[in-house]
Amino acid sequence: MTTPARGAPQAGSPPPMTPERWRAVDAILQAALACEPDRRDAIIAAACGDDDALRAEVVSLLGAHVDADDDFLERPAAELLGASDVSSFHTPLRDEGFTSALTQRLTNALGGRYAIERVIAHGGTATVYLARDLRHGRRVAIKVLREELAAAVGAERFLAEIRVTALLQHPHILPLFDSGSADGLLWYAMPFVDGETLRSRLAREGPLHVAESVRLAREIADALDHAHARGIVHRDVKPENVLLQDGHAMVADFGIALALEQAGGERITRTGLALGTPQYMAPEQAAGERALDERVDVYALGAVMHEMLAGEPPFAAETRQAVVRRMMLEQPPSLATRRSDVTPSLDAVVRRALAKRPDERFQSAATFSAALLAPGTITPDAADSDAGTVDDAPRRRPHGRTVSARAALYAALVTLAVGLAAGRLVDPSTLIRRWREDASAAVRPTVRPEVFVENDASTTPMPVGRLSVVDRAGRQLTAIPATRPWTPRFSPDGGRIVYGAFGAGRRTSDLWVSNVEGTTTQRLTDDGNDANDPQWSADGGAIAYSANAPAGKDVAMRSLSGQKTIVLATRSGTQFPSDWMPDGNLLVTEQAGSDRHDILVQPKDGSAARPYAATSADETSARISPDGRWIAYTSDESGQPEVYLDAYPRPGRRVTISKEGGADPVWRADGRELYYWRDGALVAVRLEAAAGGAPPTAGAETVLFRAPYAKGVSTMYDVSPDGRRFVIARQR
Repeated sequence: MTTPARGAPQAGSPPPMTPERWRAVDAILQAALACEPDRRDAIIAAACGDDDALRAEVVSLLGAHVDADDDFLERPAAELLGASDVSSFHTPLRDEGFTSALTQRLTNALGGRYAIERVIAHGGTATVYLARDLRHGRRVAIKVLREELAAAVGAERFLAEIRVTALLQHPHILPLFDSGSADGLLWYAMPFVDGETLRSRLAREGPLHVAESVRLAREIADALDHAHARGIVHRDVKPENVLLQDGHAMVADFGIALALEQAGGERITRTGLALGTPQYMAPEQAAGERALDERVDVYALGAVMHEMLAGEPPFAAETRQAVVRRMMLEQPPSLATRRSDVTPSLDAVVRRALAKRPDERFQSAATFSAALLAPGTITPDAADSDAGTVDDAPRRRPHGRTVSARAALYAALVTLAVGLAAGRLVDPSTLIRRWREDASAAVRPTVRPEVFVENDASTTPMPVGRLSVVDRAGRQLTAIPATRPWTPRFSPDGGRIVYGAFGAGRRTSDLWVSNVEGTTTQRLTDDGNDANDPQWSADGGAIAYSANAPAGKDVAMRSLSGQKTIVLATRSGTQFPSDWMPDGNLLVTEQAGSDRHDILVQPKDGSAARPYAATSADETSARISPDGRWIAYTSDESGQPEVYLDAYPRPGRRVTISKEGGADPVWRADGRELYYWRDGALVAVRLEAAAGGAPPTAGAETVLFRAPYAKGVSTMYDVSPDGRRFVIARQR
C-alpha cells in the first residue's frame, strides 16, 4: 500500500484551502451572514451546489461566527491567557479529531522549540494552546489561526505586520514573544499569565470602586500612549483584552486587529465589516473607515471606563445593529445620575472620551489619563464643574449640520446592514462605497482643516500636532509628536525626517531631526530665530532653512557635521527655501509679497536671486525634478490652484499636471511619479520621459488615500525616496 506524500490530498479529503478557494468560502459566508438565520441554509445550498466540501467549510465558519456572536476576532488572546479563570472562557471543542490532528501538526511545525501541553480554547478563528518554551523554560500561550483565515490574510504580510508589536516593551502591555508560519499554520506566542481578565472581574463583581476604575484606566492609557508614540493603534480595546495581574492592568492582543486588517484587509473588510467589538468601537470605526488613528483607542477606553463605573457599556443593546445605531444617534448616558460617588467632573471626562467626532475627544491617551486626575474628578465633594478636565481641548465646534449629517450618514450604514439582514441580497461593498462617497460629499464643504500661519504667535494655548508617517494606503506606520510641525522632509537616504516645530514653552520654531521610526529626536537649532522650512542638501550633510532677520526672513544653512550656521541670502521681506538643486549650488526659494508668492532661484553663494515664476498669480511649492531639468509648482493662474510642470533653467514649456485642482507637488526620487493634494486626497501621477526634450508625459491620476492635511504656503508633507512612505504634518 502506498502512503500519500505529506501535504498531498488523500482520496475523499477536501481540496486544500488555497487563497482562491478561501475567497469562494468567504463570499458565501458573508452572503449567509447578511440574511436571517432561517434563510441561511437555502442560500448556502444554492451557492455550493454539489460541492459538499465547500458547503462543510462554510457551515463550519458560520457556526463559529454564531457561537462567537459575530465577533470576528472571536475570543482574543487576553481572554485566553489568564490561567486561574481560563475554564470560565473555555469554548467547547466541536471536533476533537480535528484538534488532535492540528496539535500534531503544530508540534511538528514548532520543531522542538515549544512543548505543547494542552488546548486552552478552540473557536471560529483560532485554537489556543498552553505550551512550554523549551529554551527559556517558561509557559506561553500559542494562538494558531484557522487555516482559512491564514490563507485569507497571507502568512508573509501578517507576520510582517504583527512583528511590529514585538517592539512594544511596557509594564502594562502583554508582550509578543514569537510568531511564525509552517505547514500552512500561522501562529504567535504570548506569555501565559496567572490572572484574570477585566471582563471576568466585572462579570463577578459588577461595577468597581471609582478610585480603582480611575487607576486601571490610567494604566491602560499609559500602555496605549506608549504604543501610539510608536505608530501602533490597538483598535480592539475592551475588557476581554485587559488582563489583571496582581491587580494591575496589562493590555493584550496589541496590534492583532490591525495586523489582520492590514495583512488581509481587501478580503476581510471588503464587505464593510469593521474589525472590533461594537460596544467599544468609535463611530468612524463602526462605519468602516480605514484611516483610523489613536483616537479610536481613546473612545474605546472611555467605553471601558464607563463599564467599570456603570456595570455596562455606554450603548448596551441586544444586537450588533442596535448597539451601533445607539452609538451613532444617542449621547452617552450620564454616570453622575447613576452613582452618587461619580462626580460631574469625572462624568464629563468620560463623556468627552466618548465624543462622536474624533476632534472633540481627548487627542491622546496621555491627555485622557491626565484629565482623570484633574481636581474634582474622583473626590465626592468636588465642585460641580468639569473645569480642569478639558483645558487641553481645542475650542469645540457647535453641534450643527456637519455633526448631524455625519451621524445620519453613519446611521445609514447601520440601516444598510439591517436591510441586508432582512434578506435583500446586494453587493455590500458597492453600497458602502457609495455611502462613504456621499458622506465625503456631505461633509467636505463644511469642514475646514485648521491652518496655522507661520509666525502667528497669537494662538493660545499652542496647538499640539504630530508628524504621521503613513504607507501608500494611508495606514499610519509612525507617529512623531510635535508642536505645530511644519514642512517635514525625508533625508536623501530616507532614514531621517527634518522639520520645524515649537519646543516646550517656546514662541518660535526650531529645527528637529527624528529617525523615521520616531525613537530618536535631535534638536538642531535653539536660537529664537524661528527656524523653519528645512531642505536637505543632496548629500544629506546640510540643511537650508528660513530664519528671522531684521528685514524679514533670511535663508540660512546648517551643517550637520560641524553644527555651523551660514546665512546664504539676505533680502528685505520674507523668503524661504522650497527645494535644493541636485548640484547643491542653487536653491529654489519663495518670496512672499503683499498678496502673492513668487518663485526665485537663489545661488548658494549669496549673490542676487533671479525670478523663475513671478507673475500676477500666486506661485508656490516649487520642487525640482531629480534630474534637475523640470520644476513642478502650484499656481492659481486659472482661478484655482493647479499643479504645473515647466522646464529648468529656462521656463517656457509649461504643461498642466493636475485636473480640476491640485497643490503641493512632490517628486519621487526616480522622477517617475509626482504627488499632489486635491480636496484632502493625495493623488499620484506616473510620469514618462518624452523624446526631444519635451516635458514628461503624465499618466492617469491615482488617489492613494484621504487624510487630514494642514495646507500652508509651504509643502506640509513629503515622500520617501522609494515612494513607499509619506510624512504628513497634522495639526490638532
